[in-house]
Amino acid sequence: MRAYLSAFVLQGRIGLRYRIAVAAGLVAQLWFGAITLMAYASVYHHAPDAHAPLTLRQAMTYTWLQQSLFRLLPIGCLPSVGDAARTGAIVYDLLRPVDMWAWWLSSSLAWLVGAAVPRAILLAAIAGPLAALLGLEAWSLAPPVSMTAAILALVSFGLGALISATIVMWWNVLTARTLSPLGANAIAVPLSVLLSGMLLPLPLYPPWAQTLLLLQPFAGITDIPIRLYLGVAIPGGAGTAIVIQIVWLAVLTLFGRAWMRRTVDRLEVQGA
Repeated sequence: MRAYLSAFVLQGRIGLRYRIAVAAGLVAQLWFGAITLMAYASVYHHAPDAHAPLTLRQAMTYTWLQQSLFRLLPIGCLPSVGDAARTGAIVYDLLRPVDMWAWWLSSSLAWLVGAAVPRAILLAAIAGPLAALLGLEAWSLAPPVSMTAAILALVSFGLGALISATIVMWWNVLTARTLSPLGANAIAVPLSVLLSGMLLPLPLYPPWAQTLLLLQPFAGITDIPIRLYLGVAIPGGAGTAIVIQIVWLAVLTLFGRAWMRRTVDRLEVQGA
């Protein structure tokens, strides 16, 4: 376990070095969040009789939480894996006396969490208490509906981070297989943004698509935790939502490990 913990800590420290990137990302998420909130306000105010699954305040809180956790989305492979696949340095990982899946997973989780947590804390402070102090309480990040909801959301966010890191592992394996991160990143970005609820909250999609959207793995990254935070009804309740996350985590790990073993057995390395 010491090797995997070291990989996690090392990758986390690398991510924390780029403070300018955190600040730039924070400004970008605040900008896009504000634009999205204005769009929601316009739609809800012009259709006050519409029976939307989310109230305007819930939609705004959903947006702030999504924006704060944007870097938790699996939008590509681990950068170091992409570089190693391109240059041929991936052989060093193959020669390490560790479980390669756990090694890459530790780094992938640290890469996601290390980038997401600082930005999430800063954005939550700005969109929450600071916005309320400035007289923008109606547009601010609302607190969880209850202590129970807060605890469930916290557990669910933890599972969501693990699911996201596991999906990044799939992009890592694809990168190792193709010897380039371009294909994995091209697939990862649209899938993550669309299916996680970043583009539009999943509860606002048409009713016929709700079950399919809830049962796909990207919903477990941020959509399910945010629904628990807001107290929005989920078919089957909070327990079912947590089970969906656990099942996807197990399935992605099981098949991902099998795919990695097959990829490593057939891997041909060329240095750039």
